Amino acid sequence: MVWAVPVGVLVAGGLALGIYLYILSQVTVGTGETAAGRRNVEAFGWPLRLTGRVNVLLIGIDATLDNRRQVLNVARADTLVLISFDPDRERITALSIPRDTRAEIPRHGVTKINASYAYGGPRLTVKTVERLLGVRVDYYIKLGPESFARLVDAVGGIEIDVEKDMRYTDSWAGFTVDLKKGRQRLNGDQVAGYIRFRHDPMGDIGRVKRQHQVIMTLVRQLKQPSTLLAGPKLLGAFARNAQTDLTRAELMTLGVFAVRARGEPLRLETLPGNFAALYWEPDPARIRAVVADFFYGLSEEDLKTIPVEVQNASGVPGLGQQAASRIAALGFKTVTVRAAEGPVEVTTIVDRSGSPRVARALANALGGFAVREEPPAPGGGITVLLARDAVAKIAGP
Repeated sequence: MVWAVPVGVLVAGGLALGIYLYILSQVTVGTGETAAGRRNVEAFGWPLRLTGRVNVLLIGIDATLDNRRQVLNVARADTLVLISFDPDRERITALSIPRDTRAEIPRHGVTKINASYAYGGPRLTVKTVERLLGVRVDYYIKLGPESFARLVDAVGGIEIDVEKDMRYTDSWAGFTVDLKKGRQRLNGDQVAGYIRFRHDPMGDIGRVKRQHQVIMTLVRQLKQPSTLLAGPKLLGAFARNAQTDLTRAELMTLGVFAVRARGEPLRLETLPGNFAALYWEPDPARIRAVVADFFYGLSEEDLKTIPVEVQNASGVPGLGQQAASRIAALGFKTVTVRAAEGPVEVTTIVDRSGSPRVARALANALGGFAVREEPPAPGGGITVLLARDAVAKIAGP
């Protein structure tokens, strides 16, 4: 009898896991090259354990109809959210990028960032976001126009306090919003209309705020034990509507991490910026602070008190200055450059600051290099020794 409960739990857990794995197998997943052109395999341990930071771009695409109500083969990124899973701090952070954000799209000039998907699908969208934020994007998840609605339906709808009466018809995108003011339980289609409504003075920013409200409500609901019963239905809705370059094991690892994350389930903010004619204009100074915190785990105190010295032993003139510029763009206040004293075989980050977390974040920001810890010294900081292997990662992009 002592083993009866554990064995029963294991059997039930095994059955549930079997169902989840079967449904998850229906998702269009990636097994080869990612949209970013790399696979961050070092971040995934066994069994289903996240061992390093992973950044995932969530891309929600829209649908455009022609005059005959036929869906055109042109989709834009209606929703862009960069999500960072950070095992060091056991937290998840996410930054929403408004669809009207002014951005440089490689080979297509400066325009609204939502056009990046129409020009080049997930790969170009990932590159555009990386260029805008200065953050490595490891993977992407693409959701179709109906995806979010079906996910909400899978958990039985969610309760939202609708801030005002909303009535709006978008003939080009083929949806209608008709909601009354007040707290109420909305089904998937109603939630989709609520977050897509833009017919107010705040335009796209108002839509992003409503999107945040819905996401936080859904995340809190998913944390409830009762929602476990909806697991197979939820995964089924995801499987039918999602495409990703994460493998099934990687998807499950991120899911397990999200369930176990302590404290607030998610920190969510909007890309800092200002209204401009036709665009949401990014604010570089405020973006640096958010990026340093959300995607590198660096605080204002870290950036202010830890000096960084770059020594160029690569044999490539100007590489040290390029590396220093990238470090300064993160917000480090003291960054110096000088020639190396001798040859260096492999690029190494030497940490004498006593803050290994900061040194690792800096190494990741430069493209992922080894960190060598040495005893802290008075006024000690971080030294970046650049070798030939840094050329492709720093000068190449």
